Order: sequence, then structure tokens, then C-alpha cells
Amino acid sequence: MTTKTKLVKRIFSSLLTAALAVPMTALTAHATGEAFFYPPKNPVMTDQQFEVSVTFSADSEIGSVQANIAYDDSVIEFVSSDNASGGGGVLTVNGFTDTPSSEVDFSFTFKGLSAGNANISLQSCQIYSPDSELIGSPTAYCVITVGSDKVETKTETETTTTTEKTTTTTTKTAPSNGIPDKGVLTALTVDNGELSPAFAYNVYNYTVNVDNSVTNVEIEGTTASPSDYIWYTGTSECQVGENVRTITVTDVDGNTATYTVTIIRAASGDEQQTQTVQKKDSSDTSSAVSKNANVMDQYKKMLNTALAIVLIVLVIALVVIIIWIRGKIKGGKKDK
Repeated sequence: MTTKTKLVKRIFSSLLTAALAVPMTALTAHATGEAFFYPPKNPVMTDQQFEVSVTFSADSEIGSVQANIAYDDSVIEFVSSDNASGGGGVLTVNGFTDTPSSEVDFSFTFKGLSAGNANISLQSCQIYSPDSELIGSPTAYCVITVGSDKVETKTETETTTTTEKTTTTTTKTAPSNGIPDKGVLTALTVDNGELSPAFAYNVYNYTVNVDNSVTNVEIEGTTASPSDYIWYTGTSECQVGENVRTITVTDVDGNTATYTVTIIRAASGDEQQTQTVQKKDSSDTSSAVSKNANVMDQYKKMLNTALAIVLIVLVIALVVIIIWIRGKIKGGKKDK
């Protein structure tokens, strides 16, 4: 009886172990990196020095940053930086952190040369971990406005009694058309494609569809006030599919408005054909998986039924063996 009981326990233990066997799936997390420019909040003047900072952030510790920064050297001039060298429109950034952190800031000093708008863009950027593993390759850019001390227009008036002319100086003001006089865009243009919907200062999301042959789309915004601070995120280069760009306007009081432009570059003919084939293959695969799932369900039902029958047979066999052993024991006692 003891041996039979142990055997039955082993059988049930084996069945229970098999039923509880579950495959484990490993989860892998991928780190990402971002970069943001922080130019001066107000337009700068010619011959005035100013700082532009770049913040690099990641969801893991940063050890170093390597990148190129391109700028318009006809409007601004590079002066100095502890983390960059170069000139003539291109800086080479090699920055290392004293203590590993998930966010680092680098500063660059420039000087205004002539009135105009200067683009500053982050290119070929690589953020590395303290173990020299690549975290991410972000892109970003901003626009620096360089102007004179004040914007003036001259109007001439003529008296009715003499031919003497008087010159009057006035400052420009925003048009009285319902558009706020600061903190918004009054115009937004793209050099390829068209904005959809049409631009309005209080519409903040736009889409631009371009052909596959278009690889670069420049965006330019015009602020309501010369004192508004504007910066852009994203890159002018367009990959096939969606490319998201943002334009953020900040007024002197710190109020912000962010406009988002999603540029959709069409796939080439070969890529479209490949995508169609992939969709068909995906559909066929889904159908096959569905069929296989139905077959597996049928097999599971059959297997469950078979297991139930086997268990019932085992129990009946065990009962028969027990009765037979008891009969043998009683028969042996009578023979004695």
C-alpha cells in the first residue's frame, strides 16, 4: 500500500509540474536621448554678445556628447565655449560629464554681426553612456534674431504755407485685425508643399504632404512682436513617413504658444509596392495564424478529453489493484 501510494503521488506530481510549466519572456528596455536649444529670450543687437545653451537629456546616465553645431556666420559670430571649438559656421562639440547624470548643459557664446535671422542647428549628435554605449542621436535647432536698437519708419508731411518738409519718427505696431500683439505667430510658411489647414494664429496643428523626391523642408515663422522669442525642434531633413516639427513662441511675460507641423513624405514606387506586399503577407500570415489557432484549440480539447479518460482509467485501475491486494491478504490469512 505504501509503495502504490508513493507511485500515485509521483504521477500526480509529474502532471502538476507539466501543467504549471510557463515560458518566460525577457523584456529589453532601450534608452533614448533628447536635445533642446535655449537661445536668448529677446532679439540681440549687433556687436552684442549672448549665450545659447543646449540641454541633453536621456532616460539613463550620460557620460559624454559628441556633435556638430551649424550656424549662420553671416549674422552671428562664435566667440567661445568650454565644450566646443571651430568657427566659420561649424562647431565641433566634445563634452564630458564630471559626474554621470541623465541631463547635461553646454553653453556657447556668440556675437551679433548683422541684422537678420540666424539658424543654429544640432547635427551628427551622439549621446554616450559612461560605458561608451550609444544612447541616442537627437536633432534640434533654434533661430536667433539680430536687429538694431529699435525699428523705425520715417513719414514725411508737407505744410500748406511753405515747401518745408518735416520728418517724424514712429515705431511699428501690430495691425488691428484681432491678432494678439505678442506671443503668437502671424505667419508660417514651408518651402515645399502646403499647410493643411491654412495658417491661422490660433490653429496649432498642421500637416504638409510632399512627394518622395522632396528630402528637405524648411519652415519659417513670423512672430507678432519683435520681442517674442522663437525656437524650433526637429530637422529640415525628411525621412519617408511622418516628420514632426514644432515652433514655440514665448513673449516677454513668459506666455508660450506651440505650433506643430507634421510633414508626410510619400514612399517611392518600389517602397509602396513593398509595403503592399508586406500588407498582403501580413494578412496571409494573420489568416494562417488564425487557422493554426483553431487547430490548436481542437487539439487542446482532444488532449483535455484524453487526459480526463486516462485519469479515470488510472483511478479505476488503482481501485482494482487495491481490491485485488486486499483479496490476496484475506486469502493468505484463510490458508493459514
